[in-house]
Order: sequence, then structure tokens, then C-alpha cells
Amino acid sequence: MVTRINGFSGMDIDSMVKSMMATKRVPLDKLNQDKQVLQWTREGYRELNSVLYDFRTNKLNDKYKKSDSLNVNKAVTTGNTTAVKAEATANATKVDMKVSVTKLATTTTLQTIGLGQGIPSSTSLAQLDGVDLSELSEEEEAAYLKKGFDITINGVSFKDSAGNSLFNGLTSISSLVAAINSNTKANAVASYDEITGKLSIASKIGGAEGTVKVETPAGSNSLLALFSKKTVVETNGAGIGVTSDKTLADLQKMLDGKEPDPAAPVKYYSFNINGKSFSFKASTTIADVVTAINTKPDVNVTASFVDGKLTITGNSAGEVKMSGASYEFLGLFKGAVPFAEGADAIKEVTKGENAEVTINGEAIKNVTSNVFTINGVQLTLLDVTNSSGTDIPTNVKTQSDPDKALETIKGFMEDYNALIKALNSKVNETKYRDFKPLSDEQKKEMKEGEIDSWTEKAKSGLFKNNDIVTSLLSKMREAITEKLGSLNAIGITTGNYMENGKLVISDETKLKNALSANPQLAIDLFQGTANAPQSGIFNKIANNITSTLDMISDRAGTNKFSMDLNSTFKEESIIGKQLKSYNSRITTMQKNLQMVENRYYKQFSAMESAMNKLTTQSSSLMSSLGLS
Repeated sequence: MVTRINGFSGMDIDSMVKSMMATKRVPLDKLNQDKQVLQWTREGYRELNSVLYDFRTNKLNDKYKKSDSLNVNKAVTTGNTTAVKAEATANATKVDMKVSVTKLATTTTLQTIGLGQGIPSSTSLAQLDGVDLSELSEEEEAAYLKKGFDITINGVSFKDSAGNSLFNGLTSISSLVAAINSNTKANAVASYDEITGKLSIASKIGGAEGTVKVETPAGSNSLLALFSKKTVVETNGAGIGVTSDKTLADLQKMLDGKEPDPAAPVKYYSFNINGKSFSFKASTTIADVVTAINTKPDVNVTASFVDGKLTITGNSAGEVKMSGASYEFLGLFKGAVPFAEGADAIKEVTKGENAEVTINGEAIKNVTSNVFTINGVQLTLLDVTNSSGTDIPTNVKTQSDPDKALETIKGFMEDYNALIKALNSKVNETKYRDFKPLSDEQKKEMKEGEIDSWTEKAKSGLFKNNDIVTSLLSKMREAITEKLGSLNAIGITTGNYMENGKLVISDETKLKNALSANPQLAIDLFQGTANAPQSGIFNKIANNITSTLDMISDRAGTNKFSMDLNSTFKEESIIGKQLKSYNSRITTMQKNLQMVENRYYKQFSAMESAMNKLTTQSSSLMSSLGLS
């Protein structure tokens, strides 16, 4: 810490040091200005990222590239309008159709018997199995989860890379359904109905050709059984020769293969059956356990112990729901026998059927789905047309309506022109080289309006002739230019040279007539052909913007998947690394300047002390000579 002395000599030392440091601070001010310009540039890239993302995603992809955006055909239905829905595609052949439906298509579906209401899709498979994982020891939980619930659908086994089942006690019903639906090879769609508690697995292929073959490997836990009410819980058995006078402690000793620890606390086996609680000491005999279950009111089950096996059966085929720590208790009897498919009719399969449809008196063959396309019209079958006993067909006519396609093209041109105008204004913006970012000291001497005006000029021209923006403009212009002959043929051209590639409709009547006469031409031109969708103007421009967003992200660290102007920057981008370098250099320079400033003050302090000493000596000498 430097002691700053001021005033002995009558000199303004602070002002003198400040003046001396001003020259030395010039390089630091230059660094801060360069850093500020780089920060402004990075923010400008983020604004550019937002504009380009919005145009590509919200306009091109979500609006103009949609298959129906350039479709000039329109299907009109009369007659039985509730039985059939019709949507004309661009390939509609304009054939009038009279549609009769006598049977809707169905899919082959496997459905469990169901558990009834009250079981949400967030329920875990362990809960459906009557196992409370929180009641198990770590070893018991690990053993239970390792077993899992194996299932094979249409020959596809749901296992991980290690060969373990994808589904175990921790899996929720919703996760189970999502896993089945995301497996494209299984060719099935699963759903769960919280109203009935039924799990359904349907073929993705509709009609009679669809199949749903669900298998559970022998000896494993049946997944489907979890969605059906258990009427019997049968154990594997404690062993031949085990009699009912054995205690639960005896069974535990047989399992462990050793004597229990005499110092251990008294062991209890607690669980629930149909909501009723049971708790038995380890010293309880099997016979007493059976008696307690059979005599407890409102349990509605019958327990029996025969040939070493404990069996709990629902009265009058009623349900047996065991929960709590039942897994530990049943483990004394070597666990419950897996609920075998078919043994208790846990599922039913409905075979899919083809739809029966007649169009213009001709029966249509192999209609496996209620949605199909014929004569370029997509028909959606909603109901039979003879529900009243008399067939009332649906009449379908195709009309040409170019207005929607015309609005799509106009909308694209408006958005495209606005984009290239904004980009051109960036690369052609005037750069004021004499206007540098203001320092805090400079701002103190200026009015707010002057600061704003100065800063506006300092920010101007940051993207003057920017390589990324000019490259994008060139590629977009190229995508238009190579299609210019086809565009001219339908009444679209570019503006004059000064308009930098602006698209204009030279003849709207010509464009409208072209859309009516050959709608596929516009689709191929803008959206690409069926065999080469990337050849369309929309896709080419979208791809150019995607590559540009990648370059902006690499350079400025912007989020290329968002148009959020407040999104954070990635530090490992080119500009991010440059800013780190600036911060490091500025910190080092500030430390060095502080050292220089302290040295100046030390020097002035020494000078002040010397002058003070000289003054004292002079006064003393004058006094001794009698001159004072």
C-alpha cells in the first residue's frame, strides 16, 4: 500500500500522476475498445442466428415445406359426409367417386383382462406385482430387479446389450408403453387404458395381414400377467418333507444354510393381502400362519399348505393382491410361481379385418387401413355408409383451387425478400472508422443523447462485407438463379440488379393459370420431386441456412437450435477464446499500470519528504543566525 502525500510542495500530485498515466493507459483503452467491438460482434451474430433460425424453422420447414401448402386440389364431399373424409393430393386425377363402406378395417390386437380403475400409468411394475421395494433389503431388491419381466413381441426380445430385460420393478407403465412403441422392429403399438387397467398391444399393420405374437420365455415372470387380476398365488415350495409345524425361522434357516444369530432382534414377517395387514414372528408355525390368514375377516382368500407349498386362493375366483413385504415372506417358500400366460386367461386377441369398400360399384381389394389413397385422394373411413339399413354413399369430387398455393408462394417471396434485404443491409452498412467505443471517462464528459449517437456509429458496419453473410447471400441467389427459367415460365422473376436478388411476380394471372394447369410443376420447383426432394428451392435454401448456422455457432458460440436472443454463448468458440485472451491481457496490463502508478506516488512521496526536510533545515539555520 503506497502512502500518497499531497500538499507540502504546493504541487497537485494527483493531477500530475493522472496526467503521466494517461499516456500509459492508451494501450489499455485500445484493448478495451477492441474487446467491446468483439462483444458487439458476437451479439450481432446471435441476432443473425435468431433471424436465420426463424426463417428456416418457422417459415420454410413448418410452413412452406408442408406437403399440402402448394396443393391446388380440393376434395368436396356430398351425400353421407360423416362416413368418409376426403383430402385431395397434388396428384388427384379429378375422377368423381361414389364411396360405400360396409366394414371398417381393424387391427389385430392383444388386450389383457385388466385391473380396473385406480391404477395410473405412473405405477411401477413392482407395484403391479405386489412388491414394495422400500420394504426389501438391498440384496433382496437387487435380486428382484435382476429377474425383470421378459417379453418378446413379433420375434423382438426387449433386452439390453447385456442380455437383461429392459423391464423390471422400477419400470413404470408409461415407460413400458414408450419402449414398445419406439421399437420399430417389433411393428406394434402399445397403449394403456387407466379406465379399465388394460394393456393393449396392436399390430402396426392393419387388416387381416397384421399379427401380434407376444411370448414370455419359459420360467420367467409374465409381463402381461401384471395387468390381470390374480386369483391364485402359488409358491414353489419350501421343500418335500417340510411339515406345517415348522416355524418361519426354520424356513429361514433352510434358506440361509446356517443358524440364526442369537443376538439379533426378534424377526417379523409383515405383508398385506387384499389390503389387510399381517405380521408374524419368526417363531410362528406355518400352520398358525395359514389359520391366521383364513380366519381374518374381509380378506376373502383361502390359504393352504400342501406338500411343502403355500397356496393362497381368492374365494369364488376373487382377486389375490399381496403387497408390502410379501416378497420376503413368499421367499421363505422359494418365491411365487410365475403367473403363466393362458393358465388364467390373462389376455384376449382380436384378429384384424380388412375394410370392405366399394367405389363406383367396384370392390376395392386389400384395404387394410381406414386411411388410404386412391385416384390421388386420401380417403379416411369414419363409419359404414349403411348403418341405417340403406346404403347412403359418400360422393367425392375434386376441384382446382389455386388460391392457397398462390398465397404460399406470395408468403415465401415476402419472407425471402425481407431476409435478403436484412442481410444485405448488414454487409453494406457504413463503417465509421473514427468512432471507437467510448470509455467510462469519455462518457462522463458527454450527454446521454451524444453517447447514444456515438455508440450507434461505433456499432455500424460490424458486418461490413462479412464472409459468412456474403457467402449465404451468394448461395441463396444461386438456388434461385438455377431455377430462374422455370420461375419465369410461371410468372416469377428477380428484380433489378440494385435489389440484390429480390423475387417479384411479373404476371400474377400467368402464375395462377400455371398452378391450375400443372400444380405438380410448382411443387417440384419449390418442394422438390418425390425422388429428389432436396432439389427444391425450399430445401436448398434451408440447407444453406443450416450450414450457415453451423458456421456462426463455431465462430460466435451461438445456440443454432434456438432463436432466443438471451441464450448463453459457448465459451469454446473462436470469439469466446478471443475474449478470454483479451480478458487475460487486460488483467495483466491493469496490474502493470497499477505498479507504475504506485511507483510514481512513491517517487513524489520521497520528493515531498526531501523538500520537507530541506525546509526544516533551512528554517533552523536562519533561526541560529538571527535572520528569522
